[in-house]
Amino acid sequence: MTDKGKSKVSKPDAFALPREFPGAVWYGEEEIEAVTRVLRNQSPFRYYGPRCGFEVRQFEEEFARFIASKPGEAWPEHTDLRVTAVNSGAGALEVALDALGVGCGDEVIVQGFMWIASISAIIRNRAIPVLVDSDDTLNMDPEAIRARVTPRTKVIMPVPMLGGCARIGAIMAVVRRINAERAAQGLPPVHVLEDCAQALGAHARGIPGSIAPIGEEGVHRVGVFGDVGIFSLQINKNITAGEGGVIVTRDPELHRRIEALHNVGYARDGEPAQNWYGDTPLGWGQGRRMTELQGALARVQLWKLDAILDSMRRSHARFEARVREFGMTPRPRADAENPGDTGYYCIFRLPPGPDDADAKIARGRAVAAALDEWGLHPWFLHDFEVHVYYNIQPLVEKWPMNNGCPWECERNAFHTAYRYERGALPRLDEALITTVGINVPSRLTPEDEENILSALNYGYETVIRQ
Repeated sequence: MTDKGKSKVSKPDAFALPREFPGAVWYGEEEIEAVTRVLRNQSPFRYYGPRCGFEVRQFEEEFARFIASKPGEAWPEHTDLRVTAVNSGAGALEVALDALGVGCGDEVIVQGFMWIASISAIIRNRAIPVLVDSDDTLNMDPEAIRARVTPRTKVIMPVPMLGGCARIGAIMAVVRRINAERAAQGLPPVHVLEDCAQALGAHARGIPGSIAPIGEEGVHRVGVFGDVGIFSLQINKNITAGEGGVIVTRDPELHRRIEALHNVGYARDGEPAQNWYGDTPLGWGQGRRMTELQGALARVQLWKLDAILDSMRRSHARFEARVREFGMTPRPRADAENPGDTGYYCIFRLPPGPDDADAKIARGRAVAAALDEWGLHPWFLHDFEVHVYYNIQPLVEKWPMNNGCPWECERNAFHTAYRYERGALPRLDEALITTVGINVPSRLTPEDEENILSALNYGYETVIRQ
């Protein structure tokens, strides 16, 4: 393809690909045995049963060791990280925001490229989402945060999307400077909640800690930089129990609140607890407990995670290399020296084309349609459903909860300063109408990869470069 004006590529034959559910397609006899073990014990509830095996408790302990580990190294035997397993990623967000004290009169800063649960959790905690623009990683821009912070800001929520890390080290440095200024003004600190639902196993470079640095600068798993990190185990995620969520924190008192709020609101201060649900009331809790069936599945899947990530990253690297050969720009990685993205999704910016926004949108849709013919499950990001702020109709139109909250609450009257229509985030908006992505299934063979590369070649020659 040295002479781009004359190069031709034949249309590839039809082919079938493995499904793109990363963890689910790795299910085997181990998962079957794990679930069967719970059923034999007749004990699917995490706290008690005829022969409760405490699968969820063991998963929490193992997850804490995993998330504290350095990539490629053995899991530490002990860690100061504390883990609570819950029934879903959305539930993890709601519990975490509740534990952080978010409510009426508060603002939560969040990026415009996320999943609807990132927004709905804020609304359901009766706070106001404040959108912040993205950088070239399509994640939260560290340089855009300060301008969005007000005295009402309670939480900043970075969302490493589709397995791609934000510049979280830079974000934490900005937040520490902001909190130093707030302390001098007598204002409470801003907390950081990492919504890592789509990035389990990813790692990035920086220093954890939202108020003061925690440890030295280095490579850490995403989810341990802020005050709280959450993860999802839904079927599209890197490991799955069908549904499920995980909440991680270092703060013992915050962990105590999370534990209580996910389980009817009582802290389990005794060992054993005086009552199965806990001893000390801390507030109005939720029923967010993970089942033993989920816990048993998740335990097996966690030990397979490194193999799943290795497979996706290997395939992703081949696709990214081909995109670069075409002169297009893959989504930049936050840390090029030690890339920690999971490889779940290969995203690339289309080459320069029309100046008109409508023409850019038409071209992006044409590219996605061309790649879809071979089952690559592509997304033109502008059309990426409720992953995009302006595609979330209840947000754009400010739909209320049953009682009118949060928009009709007197303490939230300031919401009139915020709008959520397209145009609110100029840099992200431009990226979305010029960017396409494809899934990277976790069990591709070299032949599968060649088939995908042939489809990319054909799409480039017949649609993208025209």
